[in-house]
Amino acid sequence: MTAGERRRTATLRALWGLALPIATRPSPAPGDPPQRPAFAETGVTLPHGDAPARRGDDRLAEASLAHLGAHLVHGGERFAPGSLKPAQVALVSLIEDARVEALALRERPGLLHLWRPFHKAGPDDARTATGLMARLARALLDGDHDDPDPFVRKGVALFRADRAAWTDPALSRRIGDRLGNDLGQMRLPFSSRSYTVEPAYRDDHSGLWQADEAGVAPRAEPAPGDAPAQGVAAGPAVEAAPEPGRVWLYPEWDHRIGCARPDFVTLREEAVAAGRGAQAPGDPALAAALRAVQPRRLVRLRRRIDGDDLDLAAALDAAIHLRARLAPDPRVYVGARRRADAAPVLLLVDASQSTADPVPGEGIRVLDAERIAAANLARALDAAGIPFAVRSFRSAGRRDARIGRIKDWHEPPALAVARLAGLRPGLSTRLGVALRHAGRAFPAGEPGTLLVLTDGEPADIDVYDPAYLVEDARAARRALAARGLAVYGIGLTHGAGASLARIFGRGRFVTLRDPGRLSRHLARLAGAA
Repeated sequence: MTAGERRRTATLRALWGLALPIATRPSPAPGDPPQRPAFAETGVTLPHGDAPARRGDDRLAEASLAHLGAHLVHGGERFAPGSLKPAQVALVSLIEDARVEALALRERPGLLHLWRPFHKAGPDDARTATGLMARLARALLDGDHDDPDPFVRKGVALFRADRAAWTDPALSRRIGDRLGNDLGQMRLPFSSRSYTVEPAYRDDHSGLWQADEAGVAPRAEPAPGDAPAQGVAAGPAVEAAPEPGRVWLYPEWDHRIGCARPDFVTLREEAVAAGRGAQAPGDPALAAALRAVQPRRLVRLRRRIDGDDLDLAAALDAAIHLRARLAPDPRVYVGARRRADAAPVLLLVDASQSTADPVPGEGIRVLDAERIAAANLARALDAAGIPFAVRSFRSAGRRDARIGRIKDWHEPPALAVARLAGLRPGLSTRLGVALRHAGRAFPAGEPGTLLVLTDGEPADIDVYDPAYLVEDARAARRALAARGLAVYGIGLTHGAGASLARIFGRGRFVTLRDPGRLSRHLARLAGAA
């Protein structure tokens, strides 16, 4: 690795704490179409040629790495193009670029001086679709730049109307959709084939869109050096590999050496087909129980008659009244109470082979009990107005962990019930990587609840230390808790209570045989939390 390559790697790590491989494409030859950087969870690609020895000659690559890291840290799940027109896709991507950069600038304001010199578009440029997009990109980044065009000003106004919404990627979809309609009404032609993202440090947007749509580049695969493990003892028959989908690399905690192994587990997304199953009766008490386990924020109540701290503003007003020989307001204290918010909930459902075992004494399989519990939870969450998503998980060794998309946040609850009916047990239970991946679904810095339905005992075909995956799952759960996420375990068997207690902590898990009593057990969790 050259000194310039080491500098680029250090830049990405210093800015964003990301230790990802950086691939390099040669700079385009004269006359060739321009190239743009690209990113995936497994690494980034720069089209800027070999890294020069002097840092001052590599400013474009540094600006690209800062931008790509902003996507990886502040981005969400890939967008589904659906019925969007090419101009709308380009505008949603542009707004998403601006959104992650705005969040990055909150943490690192100095990045503005790195990015701003590359924005050259201005009011004198031709009023074409691509020209307006470049002008909008500059106006969204630089608050001191004023562009008089009504289209640009509308885009800026929509983006800055609610700065609190910048943490939600759905904002990009909403604004881009509206601006795309406006652009269509202006009858300005747009060709996705000839469109090049401006300015040059920004990515080509292939990492923002789902891979199964026509014209969208697929998600990058793991690095070629991540070869299959050697010498693994034979285990249960492994199912056919899942269809190509999104791929992520995650660390894994090794308690034997006391540190995490970086990029150790490869996780793939797999499709879950809908099935047909009997509708379980709902539980009216579940909605109340779910509200009770919601994270509670500490709310400060000012100007109280009593409390633990002084309200400085109220105390100052009281002092002024006393000096003026007026009766002061005695409400000079600050109180506090905890308030439950309608934070999002993600259900993580174990779909490993062990869920085919019967629940002791109940006459149904663990997976059937999970289906009933998850379906009841889905209906109750919908009734309570709490946003929720559902994922399944299983694995066949560290190079083939799988996550199933049962329901996304915006999809109807009925779809969750149908896909839960289509789940089939198979493979093993690598819980830690599933927890880490589930945590990505929640907005950074926002509260949320993660409910794990499992048979309780993590295991996989390439692990022989019974404590290894338990300790990894415990480390993953603690990292999520440090982010403010409430994580609870619901075990459908009684034989793995010790593992659940170790992973989730005392008072953060329950074991039950009868899914119909789930509301009672959730109430117990709420009382212990």
